[in-house]
Amino acid sequence: MGAFMAERHTKNWELHLKETETSALDVATEFIGNFDGLPEGNGFLVEEQTAGRGRMGRVWISRKNDGMYFSVILTPKRGIQEWPTLSFVASLAAVQTLSIICPDVPVSLKWPNDLMVDNKKIGGILLESASPHVIIGCGINIKNAPDITDAVYPSTDIANYQADLPDAQEIANAYMSHLEVLYEIWQNCGPAPILARWQDKSNIIGRQLTVKVSDKMVSGKCEALEPDGRLNLVDSDGNVHLITVGDVVLMGEADAAGH
Repeated sequence: MGAFMAERHTKNWELHLKETETSALDVATEFIGNFDGLPEGNGFLVEEQTAGRGRMGRVWISRKNDGMYFSVILTPKRGIQEWPTLSFVASLAAVQTLSIICPDVPVSLKWPNDLMVDNKKIGGILLESASPHVIIGCGINIKNAPDITDAVYPSTDIANYQADLPDAQEIANAYMSHLEVLYEIWQNCGPAPILARWQDKSNIIGRQLTVKVSDKMVSGKCEALEPDGRLNLVDSDGNVHLITVGDVVLMGEADAAGH
């Protein structure tokens, strides 16, 4: 790999800039292996990913300068059973970032970690464990959103909503600032205050949903998030389903998603 360009972000967090890599997540993983000190707070922004990836093994299209392709290393002090809720920390930080930098983009959150605008996907979060560390990956489409034929939701980008486009580094710097604050809350207070804020920004609480879990479809009303981040879904018979992970489709809006 070539040399890093690094920008001091805060006293403890630093942003490293790279050109073309397989993925920002891979860069973070290699950094952990080569770094002698505590790597927490080191973030990596890649201009182009040749093998970007999303949740559940999906490909994340990452053409040069078309999006923000970012990862950051965290070393949580909370129990490993709470680590999955860091996806809510990460996605909430992304929404806060876009709300300030791109006020014309009406972004909301879809469980567990997608950034949505008008029922289209503008970004997403991926967590990878590298114990005792967690790597948070975040991708946001700035322009030229890819057309992915087998996607549940079509893609969109910032350029569809405003002419004055931020560059990836501007978004990454703002994202790191929001993430650092929310992560400190999570470290000190646990997931509860983060999940409460996440619900305020979510587009699914109180909605009728269909969730694909493995090969089974579960439909019902989303009542809330559980303290551990699971989706609380109540079906037409009153049965409660606690969903750990799945692909959420808003009932009545599936046709708009191409399904």
